[in-house]
Amino acid sequence: MNPNNQDESNQPQQLDPYEETLFSGYTDGEIAEMKVLMENWDKATYPTLANSIVNHADRHDFNNNYLRYLRKANNFTKKGARKKILSDGAYRWNKGNEFIIERNGKIVSYGEN
Repeated sequence: MNPNNQDESNQPQQLDPYEETLFSGYTDGEIAEMKVLMENWDKATYPTLANSIVNHADRHDFNNNYLRYLRKANNFTKKGARKKILSDGAYRWNKGNEFIIERNGKIVSYGEN
């Protein structure tokens, strides 16, 4: 990162406050793992991917445990899950007390009922 927090055009870069929330308190190694797991996600209707993940994790009672949320979503297996097509074209998979919603092969939300 540029020490002056500016890009090549000398314009200040905007920091995503949700990224600060998402990565706060995690080690560099954990943040690197989170970034890899986030590659499987879609921001959907949110302005940023971090905003989407923070909002969904908090709504599904994973408050401030974003790494656990990302890991649980990544480890969801569709084998034996019931699939439903939602009105917006996304797929919702339900298995036991867990669900995952995907659109275009990317995770939009994960939760436990």
